[in-house]
Amino acid sequence: MLSPNESQAILLVGAVTEHDEDCACPDGAVALTFDEQLDAQENDCACADKPFTLSKQIETHSVFTQTPQTYTTALPGDFRLAFSPYAPAGPSVLNSIAWQRWQAFVQPQPLTQPIDHALAAQRLIRPVDGRAHTQPSHPETLTAWLHITNACNLDCPYCYVRKSSARMTEAIGAHALVRIFETARQNDFRRVKLKYAGGEAILHFALIRRLHAQANALARETGIQLREVVLSNGTRLCEQEADWFAETGVKLMLSLDGVGEMHNRLRRDRGGHDTFACIETTVDKILLPRGIRPDVTITLTRVNASGAADAVRWALERDLPVSLNFYRQNLLSASREELALEEKTIIEGMLAAYAVFEEFLPQRFFLNGLLDRVQMQAHTHTCGVGASYLVITHEGKLAQCQMHLAQPVSPTLDTDVLSSIASGFIRPVAVDEKAGCRACAFRYRCTGGCPLETFRATGRWDVSSPHCNIYKTLLPAALRLEGLRLLKYNGYLS
Repeated sequence: MLSPNESQAILLVGAVTEHDEDCACPDGAVALTFDEQLDAQENDCACADKPFTLSKQIETHSVFTQTPQTYTTALPGDFRLAFSPYAPAGPSVLNSIAWQRWQAFVQPQPLTQPIDHALAAQRLIRPVDGRAHTQPSHPETLTAWLHITNACNLDCPYCYVRKSSARMTEAIGAHALVRIFETARQNDFRRVKLKYAGGEAILHFALIRRLHAQANALARETGIQLREVVLSNGTRLCEQEADWFAETGVKLMLSLDGVGEMHNRLRRDRGGHDTFACIETTVDKILLPRGIRPDVTITLTRVNASGAADAVRWALERDLPVSLNFYRQNLLSASREELALEEKTIIEGMLAAYAVFEEFLPQRFFLNGLLDRVQMQAHTHTCGVGASYLVITHEGKLAQCQMHLAQPVSPTLDTDVLSSIASGFIRPVAVDEKAGCRACAFRYRCTGGCPLETFRATGRWDVSSPHCNIYKTLLPAALRLEGLRLLKYNGYLS
């Protein structure tokens, strides 16, 4: 452990946004650009894309005071973590000198020291002459979920896809890509993100390859950036397919729900095979030797919460990005009461997983994968549903969310795509309009949780998540991990 430099103020941040023009990043900060944050962690949803801005810009001549509801906690080595509700991205770590200066802003005063501008940039202090209001930014990424097939070789009890041999044809996929890029161009999106999913999309790998080729051609033609990810259970990948991932740079996301029998209980092979052994062989013998590091997503239920720590350890031992997500009840799984999230079990399992993260402390920014739909970019809506997220069924129909594949908002893509998804059943509500959220210090991170899960449990869109207490309990522990990561990779923690 190194002692903090007592002669100057130090403020460390690990995730900043290139859109925050009020102040430069503090000297010595470990900074990820917004694009790097966006591309750093995959999950099975379409999270908020671009941080909001504040209506009131910082004026250097203003008088400032501490931002209300700022969360703080102690860290090793006389450092402190501070996290404003309005922080553009992750939390800040302050040494004792910076902390003392922040404390001084209990009494309103102007910015007179270099550290003051860093405190203002991280929204730890704010002007006293008027309250700032959030202004959602125009999203930069149009995310499209391409439902390649209903078919799958597994029979997972929480899956929302009614299995069949039905699949997307190349003609439907090609038309979908044209409409996706047209929509992106017409609505000023900078990039398109395609998620090839199912069922098990790898079962129709030839189709994925052809769609990838067309998507790249459209990206070149329109000048729109392209990102792609294939969602897979990891049991059917072969060496030839891995070579393609290595050659193209398309990302791969694998589902893992435990280690050994814990995984096998939830992700059953229809033929009775050991699916965990298949994934382990795929990763260790096929992917890693080719330099492919897939993102690992873990879906937590009451059944496997106690095994979350083992699954996280398995992933981190291989230096794989990992995200922890909550099971969502659906029409096909409603009778499976054993899957339901039991608060105490989930919290205990998650905290055990966090202890493994603390043991490894990966250098990459991993905070966005620590807690279900929580994202550190300051945002007002949980996901892009209704604004920047499309789901295209294997039949070429348009849906708002992959969990609503059977409830499309349009039978065709030859429509005003964004207007169609905005007028669908799912009603995305800004967190400031949700009862139970408005005064929460963490409201712009969890944003009230998954809207579908909230509506299922309460019948309302404008209230906080039924898992609110889980979020509130675990968010301080997740923020602490980011503080420890910042200390370690700035040389203050051995």
